[in-house]
Amino acid sequence: MQVRFSVITINYNNLKGLKRTFDSVVRQSARNQIEFVVVDGGSNDGSVAFLEENRGHINTVIIEPDKGIYDAMNKGLKAATGQYVWFVNSGDSIRDNKVAEKLISLAEEQPDVIFGDTMFIDTEGHDLGLISEMKPQGFPQKLDSRSFRFGMNICHQSFLVKRNLAPEYDLKYRQAADIDWIVRILKFNPSNLRADFVISNFETGGSSYQNASKAWKERYSVLAEHYGALPNMFNHLWIFARRFMFNLKSRSKV
Repeated sequence: MQVRFSVITINYNNLKGLKRTFDSVVRQSARNQIEFVVVDGGSNDGSVAFLEENRGHINTVIIEPDKGIYDAMNKGLKAATGQYVWFVNSGDSIRDNKVAEKLISLAEEQPDVIFGDTMFIDTEGHDLGLISEMKPQGFPQKLDSRSFRFGMNICHQSFLVKRNLAPEYDLKYRQAADIDWIVRILKFNPSNLRADFVISNFETGGSSYQNASKAWKERYSVLAEHYGALPNMFNHLWIFARRFMFNLKSRSKV
């Protein structure tokens, strides 16, 4: 029987984060329905030794140089065999040990996409807040190809898609290929189902945070490509205005 989920983890010199991700996967109550794929870019911080020591808990381990995060994610995608692919990169984690079990119940309805809420965490694993509460836009009940024209309102780590609908990541993008990937999937008009629980933890401080200026510019380019240059410009004016109003409202509650 085909496993339900291929959890794909990308790592490079992030042993501490890798251990957190690893623990969250192998402790799942429905571990037998998870194919665990780890792609390491040739780390030199002890990550490779950790992976070698734990090969018995990982279905596929790929250790070799890559051309960046999204090249590594493409390698993981090619290695996956599960019904759904689920990217949980090093430092990120599955929210609790029952998440996969609960997702199996949703997968019984055979949606093309399953998505849900995400908890932001710091590098020590402490909760910072839910994306549904920290973003000014409302958390979506359903997703379609226009869902992100006013900004990204779900996290990649809480987005599962049937493997046969998952394209490769476009390597022309260095910081925002995940946004492009999700929008391209949604342009297929997939059936989708929202989970009523938190699916994942997202560790802040990753590549997009470390290269914030480049990431913003690239996200703008991605959304312009999908939604058109002029509409995207007006959409971003609204994004900035809405963020300003949201921040004012948040300060007034303090």
